[in-house]
Amino acid sequence: MKKVVIIATGGTIAMKKNNSGKSSPAIFGEKLIESVPCIREIADFEIVNFSNFASCNMSPENLIRLAKKVEDILKNKDINGIVITHGTDTVEESAFFLELTIDDERPIIFTAAQRDASEIDSDGPRNIKNAARIATDERAKNRGVMVSLNEEIFGALYVQKTHTSNIKTFSSGEMGMIGYVDIDKICFYNFQKSKIKFKIPENFPVVIPIMAFTGMDSNLIEFCVRSGARGIVIEAFGRGNVPPELEDGILFAREKKIPVVITSRCYNGRVLPVYSYKGGSSRLKDFGCIFSEGLSTAKSRLLLGLALTQTDDSSEIQDIFTNILC
Repeated sequence: MKKVVIIATGGTIAMKKNNSGKSSPAIFGEKLIESVPCIREIADFEIVNFSNFASCNMSPENLIRLAKKVEDILKNKDINGIVITHGTDTVEESAFFLELTIDDERPIIFTAAQRDASEIDSDGPRNIKNAARIATDERAKNRGVMVSLNEEIFGALYVQKTHTSNIKTFSSGEMGMIGYVDIDKICFYNFQKSKIKFKIPENFPVVIPIMAFTGMDSNLIEFCVRSGARGIVIEAFGRGNVPPELEDGILFAREKKIPVVITSRCYNGRVLPVYSYKGGSSRLKDFGCIFSEGLSTAKSRLLLGLALTQTDDSSEIQDIFTNILC
């Protein structure tokens, strides 16, 4: 029988209602497995209790620890795959980080739940079972890190949480699903893998994401630069435009050789240098800003941080963003 390691990190999937009726951490990996009927028929399971907290606690330091744990587990060639139970709030970031730092053909599947284990219709057990099925499927190899909930399978590069509570919350927008968990088999449609891999860093550089808003001035960017930020990600409007008053702050950061990545508040589409007014995307590109190529702000922050462990040259970092998709 195939062997699968389940790494439990916490999240709603591992929570129950407390005496006040609010969800809080309550369940470790062993109880998660017990909640899934017939799961022992799928594989032999080893449980690793990595943590038991809400995923808003998954700091860069914890991501580094998680990546090292996965890397260590995969040294055992008898392991067929890894399932990581996680909170939905930041699962897309954790999956993305592992996609960029783990180089192994065996499947790694993140799963989670929108309804805690107290709910009579909790989605956790089914999601765990489906993730285990993916982990033991030969066709799941060489597909990179995946996120699977609600029968859907997404690549780590573009998946995002889109609804606060609905179980159909994850989407990769225009990039689409990479597969579907059906009753009789796992159906795979396409590949979405990173062709760029980084060594797991010992420390994560300080990268600050900033959301642009109308009437915004440059004070916040200047504060971040003076406080030691090594990189800045600006979530701009539309095609990558910002208020004109913000342009001076971007220039200030660039003069200090701080890489600045431009993303968009729009869920779909790319930022592109097509507007030339003050604060327009074309001018930002002329200043040497890096364009995110459709990655979200949260993922751009992680990619910029990892890129900074190799280089602080903005043109080289732009190449990383441009060429990430395999």
